[in-house]
Amino acid sequence: MEGRLIHHYMGADYVDSYSAIVNDGQRLTADILFERMFIQLPPFVLKLLKFRDALVKPLGLKTGATFRDRIIERDEEEIILGTQDKHLSFWVSVYCSLPTDSPQTTAVTTVVKYHNFMGKCYFAAIKPFHKFIVKHLFRRATTY
Repeated sequence: MEGRLIHHYMGADYVDSYSAIVNDGQRLTADILFERMFIQLPPFVLKLLKFRDALVKPLGLKTGATFRDRIIERDEEEIILGTQDKHLSFWVSVYCSLPTDSPQTTAVTTVVKYHNFMGKCYFAAIKPFHKFIVKHLFRRATTY
């Protein structure tokens, strides 16, 4: 797991991380990786997010915020986004070592903390989608 900032959010119930080495011809920054992963979303991801929002809004989970609105911390190598509600908290680290580093490493790490049984059930239901989508978005962003 790369990144310094994400370590502040450990002690969680679930963690996953995907990393890749970036070719010399394609240098990235955390801002570029964030943009490619969370702003330039494929249509199927947008549809899944809208469907999820419609399902969970009655349960009191936060919906509707953009990924930019969820940025809570950053430095020159890492952006942390996340949110907390009554059921769970999640944080995502988008990390790129400095573009001058050789080789340049990139990573996306998700950390989830359950606050109650509903949070655990909710994440159990979305975990397969989460893994597929994050892997897909990360691979797409790092092989642009």
